[in-house]
Amino acid sequence: MIWFTELATSLGLSDLQLSLGLIGFSLLVLVMIYNAMRIRKLDKNESMDDSSESSEPSFSAVDAALNKSEPSFGGITSSTHAHPVLAKIDPLIDCVATLRLPEPITGQEILSQLSDWPKNTQFTWMHEGLTTDSVWQSITPEQSFTELQLAIQLANRSGPIGMVDLSDFVSKVQLLSNALDAELDLAPHNDIIESAKSLDDFAAKCDIQLGITVVPKDGLWNLMTIQNVANKAGFLLSRDGREYQRVAADTTIYKLIADQANFLRDDLSQSNVQYVTLLLNLPHVSYEMTPFQLMLDDAKLLAEALNGHLVDDAGRPLVDEAITAIKGQLEEIYQAMTVQGIPAGSAAASRLYS
Repeated sequence: MIWFTELATSLGLSDLQLSLGLIGFSLLVLVMIYNAMRIRKLDKNESMDDSSESSEPSFSAVDAALNKSEPSFGGITSSTHAHPVLAKIDPLIDCVATLRLPEPITGQEILSQLSDWPKNTQFTWMHEGLTTDSVWQSITPEQSFTELQLAIQLANRSGPIGMVDLSDFVSKVQLLSNALDAELDLAPHNDIIESAKSLDDFAAKCDIQLGITVVPKDGLWNLMTIQNVANKAGFLLSRDGREYQRVAADTTIYKLIADQANFLRDDLSQSNVQYVTLLLNLPHVSYEMTPFQLMLDDAKLLAEALNGHLVDDAGRPLVDEAITAIKGQLEEIYQAMTVQGIPAGSAAASRLYS
């Protein structure tokens, strides 16, 4: 190291002074390089909306998966003007009373007898008629019918139908049968109650509302930040402002909830939240939509965009082993619902889990 000593002497410095100076210069160069890289990264983030080559997480993969899965809904495309599907009587979830009429009767006469039937009840009441063309349909005034079906839903998320509600329904059915001089076919009360309890037991076992929560790695999140990320990801804000929704084929696949926040009423620039949760109402979404995988993909992208990490409903880190176990459990539930004849995402499932 003679050359080093000669260099120090020529500069009028000791070996120690020159060494410290070189170390300080090296650290300064490293800091400059780090700052340059950081500024470059920030510039890329700010231009994300104008460039497809941004380093920010992209939700395009989720959007592509949603678009790819839409044909499983019979070719229906996503639209804000959805046509509601009329619920039909289903013996799997309804108590059905059949009235066989002695001769064809106009819908006008039948509807006049049904005018005092309750419309807003805990358990849905329904009615359909068999036309003279042998087609089951909603009862309309201009058609004539040879047979009627009257139904009350056996169970929903509030539980199974009880004897009071059932007796009210049966008494109305018997009055209508007498008024139309019809032959009534209805199962015994006790059998109906037992069917309702059995349906409720099944429904409870499959009633899964699964959440994936994203929490900050440090501090809290501002609501404005959450709103920007949700909008950029393609979520739609609900009318009451309490949640964002991932929608495809006119179906809400899962929801995004930011703590107890309301995006329409709260001051977004001042409000902070501790977590964001994606919530899947499993019975309402068909298996073909792969809702859990889509929700998981969205959750990972949200965590990346918000500098957070994933936890389960109990606050534990969502590791790969847990995800695999969850997928296995969901497969069993989907299979059980299909075997029962009430597949997830069907009209019957939507009514049962309401």
